[in-house]
Amino acid sequence: MTTESTPAITVVAAIIRGEDGRICLSKRPDNKHQGGRWEFPGGKVEQGEALSEALARELEEELGMTGATSSAFMTIAHQYDDLHVTLHFRDVRAWQGEPEGREGQRVQWFLPDELSGLRFPAANQPVVNAIRLPEQLVIAPEAISFRELLSGIDRLDAEQQGLYLRQWSDHAEVAEIVAQCQQRGVKVWLRAMDMQSVATAKALGVFALHFPGRTLAQLDERPVFDGVISAAVHDQAARDKADSLGLDMALVSPVLPTPTHPDKPALGWSQAELLMKGAPLACYALGGVAPRDLVNARDHGAVGVAGIRAFWPL
Repeated sequence: MTTESTPAITVVAAIIRGEDGRICLSKRPDNKHQGGRWEFPGGKVEQGEALSEALARELEEELGMTGATSSAFMTIAHQYDDLHVTLHFRDVRAWQGEPEGREGQRVQWFLPDELSGLRFPAANQPVVNAIRLPEQLVIAPEAISFRELLSGIDRLDAEQQGLYLRQWSDHAEVAEIVAQCQQRGVKVWLRAMDMQSVATAKALGVFALHFPGRTLAQLDERPVFDGVISAAVHDQAARDKADSLGLDMALVSPVLPTPTHPDKPALGWSQAELLMKGAPLACYALGGVAPRDLVNARDHGAVGVAGIRAFWPL
């Protein structure tokens, strides 16, 4: 939240993705705000300027990139001690020209996994986390056998899809599922019902933990876990709780009516956007959505979409 004495600015920033998967960053000059840190290139949005136009202009001025096209990825509102910043991060995959520092700044390409070892302005950190995430989170169906689940894992796209094990509890089966996912490069989310779940996740080396709403309400601090920590968010109170604990991600639901929970009122896109946009959390839209809804979900503040029926590979 801004204060009367704190300046506020709106910034657009680029996640520039090369064909080899690397991401282009620039380094802020030491004499600037948050100097000496790496950042996603971009700049201030001028009055009446569309976000896509502002980013294309900034990339041409700063890096010599022309004709850059972009799409929404994530929006973050961040309060520094001396500045309130709203940052609109946008995916950039097409442009002309090789990026170079036209204002004397250092420019370098990094693999996504290398970003966690770099120093960024605090407002950029949620995006650093979000870049590591797949655009789809596939929830394993309840009414399939263990062998059917293993067969389905072989049909997942590791580049675009992660797997959330919501119902599996048999330790031996979970261990085999996780091992197969790791062999194929598929990131795994494990449901965390208690602290024993955290210990299991650590032992198996899963990528992420997910806390349902009731378990989230019981947490007093962020669990000690090196991976991504996610939580179920159905309302503002849960969003605020996940934020206060410093969690990384949220499954916001139900966005649309779903046969899985027919008695639960849907948020609708407008209400879901209030929970997702600006949050320092990588939010996924869940409930009644399909992979084709990704662009719309990102326009409303999500970084990805999640579900069962429309996502599980047949």
